[in-house]
Amino acid sequence: MSSIYRKGRDGYYYYQTYIYNPETGKKDKRIFHSLGTKNSENAKQKQIELDAQYEKTAASKSKRLLLSAFYKKYKIPLIVVTTVITTIIIMKKYQKPVVPLTDELASVNVLSEIVDDTSIKQVENDALVEKLSNKVVKSVDLSKNIDEQYINEKPPIIENQPIEYQVIRIESGSGTFDQGKIYAVAPKRSSSKQLLGICKELVIKNNEFSNFIICIYDDTKTGLEIAQGKEINYSNEQIKKSWLAMFSYNPVEGEYFDDNPGGYMGAF
Repeated sequence: MSSIYRKGRDGYYYYQTYIYNPETGKKDKRIFHSLGTKNSENAKQKQIELDAQYEKTAASKSKRLLLSAFYKKYKIPLIVVTTVITTIIIMKKYQKPVVPLTDELASVNVLSEIVDDTSIKQVENDALVEKLSNKVVKSVDLSKNIDEQYINEKPPIIENQPIEYQVIRIESGSGTFDQGKIYAVAPKRSSSKQLLGICKELVIKNNEFSNFIICIYDDTKTGLEIAQGKEINYSNEQIKKSWLAMFSYNPVEGEYFDDNPGGYMGAF
């Protein structure tokens, strides 16, 4: 608030008011000066003018102080925001414009994709044809015995792997030799070591005999019927193929083993 007063010694009016003091941060700085008039109305009019002038000056100073304080407080965020905005503007300015995809360009792209896909499929088909052409396709030979074909299709047996077999018939010989004749069947793909192992195992299991003759046939229908002693007119070739091994043992001569006993067919 401002005020005017009149000095009695000279009769002139004086003006006084308080403005912002930057040293204290308060509105406690007193200013006063003569209005240069002795007329009360003129003094009041000049008071109004001076009030407006000081208020404008105070408002300007207050605005500058607020801006200065705001800048000090938000200096770093303002710098960051300004940098980001500037970068975005520069990028947009130098960015190449995106060309819209017209119908003609779209057709070219689709056609290119179709051609590429067709080429890939053609290469895959050619590779498949070549692979199939190099692969031997095994067909069933109707002229062969079904049992023989079934045996040949079985996977091979590992050399030292124990093998399953089946004793079909045991005959006891007459006389004082305690001879036993044993007929068994085993897989046709059995190895020589496996067949010999079967024979030795049969000797141990049938220790009531001291002399042995063991015949092993394959586990086909032909081999099973021969081991059973059935009187069926099989050809010599069929019997040779089914007869896998022959084993004999006696305490005097020891053991004898043959994994191709076709030549002994007449004796047994």
